[in-house]
Amino acid sequence: MTQSVLISGGGIVGSFLGLELAARDIPFQIIEKNPYIASKDDHIRSLTLNLSACERLDQLGITSSSSVIQEMNVFDGSGSGKLSFNSKEANIGYLAKVFGFNDLREALATKVESFTSIGDEVTSFQLIDSKVHVSLSNETILDTDLLVIAEGRNSTLAKSVASDNFSRDYQQIAKTFLVEIANIREDEAIQVFYEQEIFALMPYKNDSDTNLFSVVWSMPKELAADLNQDNIAQHLEKFEKKISCRMKVRSELLSFPLSAHHLNEYCDHGVCVIADAAHSIHPLAGQGINLGISDAMILAEEIERAINADQEIGKLAFLKKYELRRKTLNASMIRGVDFLFNLFQQDNPYLRLGRNVGLKMVDNISFLKKNFILHASGMHKI
Repeated sequence: MTQSVLISGGGIVGSFLGLELAARDIPFQIIEKNPYIASKDDHIRSLTLNLSACERLDQLGITSSSSVIQEMNVFDGSGSGKLSFNSKEANIGYLAKVFGFNDLREALATKVESFTSIGDEVTSFQLIDSKVHVSLSNETILDTDLLVIAEGRNSTLAKSVASDNFSRDYQQIAKTFLVEIANIREDEAIQVFYEQEIFALMPYKNDSDTNLFSVVWSMPKELAADLNQDNIAQHLEKFEKKISCRMKVRSELLSFPLSAHHLNEYCDHGVCVIADAAHSIHPLAGQGINLGISDAMILAEEIERAINADQEIGKLAFLKKYELRRKTLNASMIRGVDFLFNLFQQDNPYLRLGRNVGLKMVDNISFLKKNFILHASGMHKI
C-alpha cells in the first residue's frame, strides 16, 4: 500500500524532511502559509550546522555557500578561564559550517518547490479510520497517513498535540549583526561569557574581500533597549579587549527574544511534531537548528522502517520510536544549556573562580573534549 506524509510548515526543517522522504521515494506534500520572500535583513542572519547535518545536506544534493569552523574558543570574560576545541582533536574534518539564512532556505525550498503548496495553512486535523483528515484555510480537506507539524516555536497545532513540560522566558534579547575583523582567522569561532551577556562570533561567508563574522549577542532586555548603531562601539570594547581585536559593524542590528520550551510528548495517532514546534533552546550552544534537522533525519528513518514492515506510518507505536530516539537527547541538550546559562549568570566570586578552574581543567582533558566535540557534531549515532 502507498502511504503519504503531509508536512505543515515549509521552513528549513520542513523542507529538509521533504528531501529526506524524497530520497526514500515516500510521497509527501508541504503546506506553507507564507510565500518565501527574502527580506532586506535576512542576509544578516546565519545558521551554524554541525558536521552530521552538513554531511547529510551534501548527500541530499544541497549546495549553499558557507564558512567552515575548525576551531572554537570559549572565554570567561570575567576571569582567565579558556576552553578550546579543534576538529583535529576528534579526528573529524571540521566542527561546523556557517550558512547564510537566505542561502540555505532558498537552496532547500528550490528542491521541494514542486511538492509545496504556498499560501494555505493547516487549521485542524482529525483521525478517521486510520487516515488523518486535514483541513486547510481555503476549506480544502486533504487525507494523509501522517501529519508532521514543523511550524516553528509558536505552533497552535503543536499545542493541540501536547503541552510543555518545560518553558522559560530568559528575559533576554539576542542581537545579531555582521562585523569586520582583520586579525581573527576565518575558520575560528569565539564565544565570551561576560556577566549577564553571551557574545558569539562565527565566520560568515561573503563575496567580498573583507573578513566578516556573524555576531549573536545575548543580553538582558534593559541593555538591548539601550543598544543602537550610535553607541554599539563602546559596548563592544570589553569583548575587543578580551579577544584582542577591533570590530567594525557592517550591518543593521536584528533582535530576537530568547526563550526555551519542550513538549511533554511529540506524537499522537497520525500526527507528530518536530524541530522548534516541539522544542526550542537558548542559542548559546548553537544547537537549535541541529536538533531540528536530527529530528527530521530520525523521523524519516522510522517512517521508512514502518513502510518496509508493511505497517501504518501513523500508528502511535511507530511514532513513539521516533519520540524515544529524540526526546531524551533533546531534553538533555535543553536542560544542559539552561544549566550553563544559569551558571554564567551568577556573579558570586566563588562560582566565578570555579568556572575559571573548570574551564582550564576541561581544556587539559583530551578525551572529555573529544567526546564533547563528537556529541556536538552529531557524530555519536543512536
